[in-house]
Amino acid sequence: MIRRRKGLPYRLDQAALEIGPKTSVLRTSDGLGWPNINVSVTVTSPYLDLLEHRAIPDLWVSMCQGATEATIVADGRKYDLICPSGRMCIIAPELSVETNRRSEGKVLHTFVKRAIITEVAGELFERDAKSLEIVPDFGFEDPGLASLLQSLHQSLLEPAGYADLKVEYLVRALAAHVLRKNANLTDLEPSADVPLTNRQIQLVTNYIRDNLPSKILLNDLAALLNLGQTSLMKRFRASFRQTPHQYIMELRVNRARELLEQSNLPIVEIAALCGFADQTHLGVVFRRLVGVTPSQYRRSKQ
Repeated sequence: MIRRRKGLPYRLDQAALEIGPKTSVLRTSDGLGWPNINVSVTVTSPYLDLLEHRAIPDLWVSMCQGATEATIVADGRKYDLICPSGRMCIIAPELSVETNRRSEGKVLHTFVKRAIITEVAGELFERDAKSLEIVPDFGFEDPGLASLLQSLHQSLLEPAGYADLKVEYLVRALAAHVLRKNANLTDLEPSADVPLTNRQIQLVTNYIRDNLPSKILLNDLAALLNLGQTSLMKRFRASFRQTPHQYIMELRVNRARELLEQSNLPIVEIAALCGFADQTHLGVVFRRLVGVTPSQYRRSKQ
């Protein structure tokens, strides 16, 4: 499961949109606390003068919510667009664009933090995102990308706890989709799984043992090794032939076996000392891995 420490919310005024007399915001993720993405729906009245949008380090993906006519100037090239609903634009990080609109336009805008692009690029391609060039595209169709954007749009209306978790997955799926189709690389296939180094194995196993009674989050393990979560999962499997969760559960059960054999502590206390949620959780995992309940195991060792 993806679990992220909350950063500062990504506000619309940090993005590349120019909100003014011609553009109003119908709905936005401002106030929802999303740190890695801003999702906003705007409606813009026609205007003929080119409006400059400042370059930002983040990815900008937009989708028309109705038919619109617009002009976009990027890298000295002019694009005259007549877009039905559902057409999209990708504006690469650090790209300054100018726009005008010949008709009223309702648009869904998503801005994805550079840190997410870096993380996902590293996990997909084992590349530093600085070596990636994202190719901009204007007025195209892509059903897969449209589905992700629509899901993000829907998340604006959903309960906070559910939406927050859902968006953490969607923002990475969006980044992966754009990188897969618009990253300027000749070798886009994900690299083969590479085991952890000996130093990484020592770091992660020591950390798990030292923190066995506490909640151990995948995010913490990934940060410890300076890896993305997907890379951690792949490389941990390559090294241990099991997931981090399976490895942690085995260590907790082994510690519980030691305490059952060597102490008279109540089983409920043993569960807490070994990092299980409660005695029932210990019992379920213990029986699955050992074949008997903790009480049966203790009796067999007396």
